[in-house]
Amino acid sequence: MRDWTNFPTFPKNQFSFKSILTLIIIVLLIIIVVGSFYFIGPAEVGILKRFGKIIGAYGPGLHWKIPIIDSITKIDVAAIRRLEIGFRTITLGPPARYQDLEEESLLLTKDGKIIDLDFVIQYQISDPIKFLMYIKGAEKLLKDLAQASMRQVVGNFLFDEILTVSKDEIQNNVKIILQDILNKNNFGIKILNVQLQDVIPPKPVQSAFQEVINAKSEKDKLILEAQSYYNQIVPEAEGQAAKIIAEAEAYKNEQVERAKGDAQRFKALLERYNKTPSLIKTKLYMEALEMILPQTRIIVIDDPKGSIKILNFPSDIFTRTMTLQEGGK
Repeated sequence: MRDWTNFPTFPKNQFSFKSILTLIIIVLLIIIVVGSFYFIGPAEVGILKRFGKIIGAYGPGLHWKIPIIDSITKIDVAAIRRLEIGFRTITLGPPARYQDLEEESLLLTKDGKIIDLDFVIQYQISDPIKFLMYIKGAEKLLKDLAQASMRQVVGNFLFDEILTVSKDEIQNNVKIILQDILNKNNFGIKILNVQLQDVIPPKPVQSAFQEVINAKSEKDKLILEAQSYYNQIVPEAEGQAAKIIAEAEAYKNEQVERAKGDAQRFKALLERYNKTPSLIKTKLYMEALEMILPQTRIIVIDDPKGSIKILNFPSDIFTRTMTLQEGGK
């Protein structure tokens, strides 16, 4: 069994008051020295306050401050901050989940209709000193200003325009108005982008509005089909018309030239007729028979002796050569 009577004892007064005080002073000096320096990151700006008053802004690197009296606030000026209005992201997912906030998203249009519009503001802190000096509750203030700007812009557009063709214009107008307000009040915030998210009718009328959208889509489809048919038919009709006009022009020229030729022949025939009338009459008579007889099967001959003869010939008698025997019928 161990003898506890021989357990070593510490000498009395080994840690005197002076040594304890010295140790406390050393610890305080270490804390003061360590607390006198601070480091600013590459994308940060440090705002130095003394007794709550801003006295300067410092860039990246190691800096010194008065312990206890001075305080430093670091602000990331390179970060792109995001403010959601009309909804909140619950989880990024996948799949992402969102919460709809109708008290922020319901807006009144120019034609007196209500639209459910969610949007996102992307911004940076451009002037950290102004941002800390003039803004308290920065996110709430920016949200209120953004909502007011959006209400002002949406009130100048019709319901159908907002849903279809005017989204880019609305985004640009809100950005300009909001940035102008921030600049006039020296808030030190730069608006990078305004993005419309869901732009839909309120839930009670969504089904009816969808029917309207479907009807408009069907209308646009029919218009496109009609336009396509028009583009197909009109060129064909124009080509056909041009062809008919060209053919008519050619026929006209042909007839004119033929008439000129006939006139020249008539003049030549007239000159010969004036010289030998009986010969020309006989010639014209024979030419007429050559044109008429091939198309005639029944020929009536008025005999000078006072009788009428009716001859019924085969259809090809005038299109083939025949030899008649003497005394034949």
